[in-house]
Amino acid sequence: MPNEDRYHHIVLRCLKKAGWSILKEQEYISIGTHNDTNRRLYIDIKARRNDRQLVLIEVKGLERSPVHELMELLGQYLIYQIALDYLFIEIPLYIAIPETAYQEIIQHVLGQEMMSRYAIPLLIFDPVQEEIIQWIPEL
Repeated sequence: MPNEDRYHHIVLRCLKKAGWSILKEQEYISIGTHNDTNRRLYIDIKARRNDRQLVLIEVKGLERSPVHELMELLGQYLIYQIALDYLFIEIPLYIAIPETAYQEIIQHVLGQEMMSRYAIPLLIFDPVQEEIIQWIPEL
């Protein structure tokens, strides 16, 4: 199993505070044609809102090297989304990032260009107040 991002438990608390139920941590999807060639992909959180809205969430801090981590975020998101599409799993996949990462790298011209090309759904949270600030696009 992959390591948890340092914000993993904060995002869990943000979701619970906003009325979401955590269905599973480290939700895995298996893709491949044979048992020996299957690949497991682990998505950090699977949650449900009272109205039965399901969502998958991958948590990212984008702190160490924002540009490098932005590249990893894009690649990971695209691979996960390709696998979900291939398996006909129609649950929205969001990337959870702290507000500072949103302001510093996603609002930067590089982040804006990435978002205009790939429209990666984001969950922006305040790690101090442990609150969800915004879903892009809105759920």
